[in-house]
Amino acid sequence: MQAIESAKKAAWNNYVAKFSAEKMANYMKNENNFTSEIDKYVTEYVILETECSKSQRTYMVALKASINQTLVDVTLNQLSGDQGKSSELKGQFVVSMVIARKVLESKSFDARKTTQKETVKSIDADEDAISDGSSSSFSGQTTEREKITTGGSTVRKAEQRVYDIGDQKNAEVAIEQAFLRANMRLLKPSRVEKMSGRLFMEQVRNEYSGLSESGNANLSDNTFEEVVEAIIDIGRVQYLITGTMDTSAPRDDPDTGLKKVDVYITMELSRIDDFFGAEKIALVGPELRSGLHETESGAEIAALKLAANDATDILLNRLSN
Repeated sequence: MQAIESAKKAAWNNYVAKFSAEKMANYMKNENNFTSEIDKYVTEYVILETECSKSQRTYMVALKASINQTLVDVTLNQLSGDQGKSSELKGQFVVSMVIARKVLESKSFDARKTTQKETVKSIDADEDAISDGSSSSFSGQTTEREKITTGGSTVRKAEQRVYDIGDQKNAEVAIEQAFLRANMRLLKPSRVEKMSGRLFMEQVRNEYSGLSESGNANLSDNTFEEVVEAIIDIGRVQYLITGTMDTSAPRDDPDTGLKKVDVYITMELSRIDDFFGAEKIALVGPELRSGLHETESGAEIAALKLAANDATDILLNRLSN
């Protein structure tokens, strides 16, 4: 029926409207490839409501559609694979150094206030002289004024966080699955350490945990350069992915009653040059994704997988434009 086809098309349009700007740009280049085969992606639907108006000669259908998101992403990556820089990544070795973290300790600081006071004093003097030729008289008046200006500033030191390394194994699996879908060949940092003889992962984990001397839970420039030099030493690897996946504490979702976990993910993709070092070519995040499951561990795995897939999707779409 035409009404059902129109309802499926409306459900599809609602789905693609949630694409990121980069993904939408790629979709619009290939829109006809999807809309001409919409039943390939709308795997099933349930009719929720129908209404027939004989006077207006209309038939309305409201339905709930299920869309195969994985197939959509794979197809879109294939269609846009020859566009932009994303085509350069196919079959390439990529070192993945995305660290899973959980907040272990958070330290905040009281605001430091500085006040200033400026006082300006001035004296005005008026004097009159009268003379009658034989004598003179003087009269005078002084006025004292005081102007006070107050002001100041408030300085608040940034919050310091200490992280614990989270579910690194499941995080690595989620990242590997996402990038294998993009036909990239992932190389673990442990293999780079073994081949180059440079040991850097302990320092990487300490810095991302906030245990370095600076106290910042970020990768320092010196350590990043150490990783880059190790990659250059072994050769044949042209790309490096760094980032974090920060997992929240599990909680009960009020709508479903299931366990819910949030993951904030950031990723940076760098191209490695033997002479110039690393050049950042794409950035993602922080992006927030949530997972639901009957168990806490299941919710965490679902959130990690969703965050990895979506962040990779955003990354590849940015490279394609």
